Amino acid sequence: MFNPSLSSVHRLVVVFLLLSFTLQASLPGTPLPTATPPAIEVSPDITKQQTPTATSTTSPTLQPATATPFSVTLTPSPDLAQLLDKSLIEGVDWYIGVESMDGERLYARNTEEGFAPASMIKIPIAMVVLKILEFRGDTMEDIQSYGISRNFSEMLEAMIVRSEEAATESLEYFARGDNRLRSYLDWWGIKHTTFDPRRSTVEDLLLSLELIITREALNEEFSDYLLDLMSTYTENDRILLGAMMEQLPQCVFYNKRGTLLNPTIVSDMGILTCGEQSWYLVIAGTPAVDSTANFEDIQASIEEFGRVFSTYVQQQTNQK
Repeated sequence: MFNPSLSSVHRLVVVFLLLSFTLQASLPGTPLPTATPPAIEVSPDITKQQTPTATSTTSPTLQPATATPFSVTLTPSPDLAQLLDKSLIEGVDWYIGVESMDGERLYARNTEEGFAPASMIKIPIAMVVLKILEFRGDTMEDIQSYGISRNFSEMLEAMIVRSEEAATESLEYFARGDNRLRSYLDWWGIKHTTFDPRRSTVEDLLLSLELIITREALNEEFSDYLLDLMSTYTENDRILLGAMMEQLPQCVFYNKRGTLLNPTIVSDMGILTCGEQSWYLVIAGTPAVDSTANFEDIQASIEEFGRVFSTYVQQQTNQK
């Protein structure tokens, strides 16, 4: 039999329970744990990626270069500069740079202007050829065993010591493969030296000398080998800047001359080392427009320039 009072009681119990749940949900209780992201392991070898600047160049996919940025301190000696000026004849377009191993620029004229360097351009070619061979893992014994018609050692000696053009053309062709010649020169910062036509700047040639003597472009074995070639005695070693050696018999001059008769170009560059001190020198002269200066005039002027500088070096080495 249906009991209405009991049904009412049931309804009251249900309402009471609903109210209890509602009140419990609205009261602050123990907060639920929140999810935390998993810890990320960061390797200590990871380094921040640098965004390349607009002036950066892509290095060739061969081997990292170790060359440091080329910088100089422009603090020439006024007395030396005046004396060197007097040794240079008029009517000649001069391209000159003289710098100490500490980066002191002792003399400069038209250092960033392009000119025909004649055989001096063979030094950058030799640097690239040796770098390619170094990257292959070759040693001096290896390059004396194989090459292009002749072994590489014979061809490099012919190019640097005897200035043989046939060897130069073969080595330049070898270095041009896969654009390695251009890539390596740009990588080292020798960016204004070209081969069609052959052009360079004093700054580029000074940098090439610095990279050789500091072993920053080539390993020690190949750097020493190239310096040995540059210091090998030939019958013309006492002309041009070689005139310095009359006063500096205790020093060593690692150099490469460059001369042409048509057009007339007389040039020489090298590293003068006296004990623990070194100087980088690049000098080139070509007759100016409508000038009467000839090959012999420019040669004599360069030799006088060398004698003036050798007197300066004598003073510097005696002070140490």
